[in-house]
Amino acid sequence: MRRRVPPFLIALFLVSAAVVSSCQPETPVGEKQRRQLITEIKAFERELGFAETENFKTYSPEMEAYHYLFYTPSMQLPYSLDDPALISAIGTRDSVYLDFQKYDAYFYSIPSVAGEGTPVTESLLQAPLYRFIQVIFHEDWHEQIDLPRGLEEPSAEIIGYASAVLFAKDRFGQDSQVYQTLVKHFDNRLRESEVYVEYYAKLETLYAQYQEGKLTELDTLTKKARLLEAMGNELHRIWGGRPDQLNNAFIAFQMTYLRHLPLMHEVFQAADFDLGRTIPIFLAMPEQKMEFGTLEQVKSVEARVIDYLFRNL
Repeated sequence: MRRRVPPFLIALFLVSAAVVSSCQPETPVGEKQRRQLITEIKAFERELGFAETENFKTYSPEMEAYHYLFYTPSMQLPYSLDDPALISAIGTRDSVYLDFQKYDAYFYSIPSVAGEGTPVTESLLQAPLYRFIQVIFHEDWHEQIDLPRGLEEPSAEIIGYASAVLFAKDRFGQDSQVYQTLVKHFDNRLRESEVYVEYYAKLETLYAQYQEGKLTELDTLTKKARLLEAMGNELHRIWGGRPDQLNNAFIAFQMTYLRHLPLMHEVFQAADFDLGRTIPIFLAMPEQKMEFGTLEQVKSVEARVIDYLFRNL
């Protein structure tokens, strides 16, 4: 997640999944061990061509995590985190009042946000090793580029996972649980992108029919519930569990990461899964540091970057 001004977000969401492995995990969990691992990750990043960042160089035990809320009307499906229709706030379910009959809400607590000097939080320190490694690569990538979140996040997913997999292979070996978990989660992330794209389109059509007066509110809510149930079943087949907040807000959040993920993975594949070739392509994405204040402007930037990525296939 990148911290912006005002300090908003957006980070990696990982659905927890049980990964079966017969190998014994190597899991440094102490502060000194994790800080040493960060030093190794930073050195690995430099080898890959990352510019140095100030992230994760300090430890903040008093900062447990960052708590956010995203919400939107129950009959509206925002485009992504770049859409003003997906309203953001700070807080937890216990600290925020919201009319859940009127709004779909997604409460999200994360261990880290990208930004100059962002510390290691207590929740990141205690995170599973695979997540600890992947989060650092993901967040440090945000410091390398400056684009709308719908482009930054999928590129951070590709670079973050691919870098973490390569690092884990070198550091812990191919038989390690951390390596196997990262490989599995990377594959699952790609698989679930197809599910989100499919059901986003179905829900978008449903709400359009409601807005056009072709469906009553009751019919729309009934069809929505059926679609979300089917979508949850698809995600369960991938992860072994389903999201506990599957609604419009959550789907719009996820689409920030997943809408352009398949294309960016195709670029990675076209580069023979070579990070040394893929990273310069992503670093050279056009429209960097552009000002954008509306969703239409965001989509225009996305269109030009997508055209660039297709030309790199």
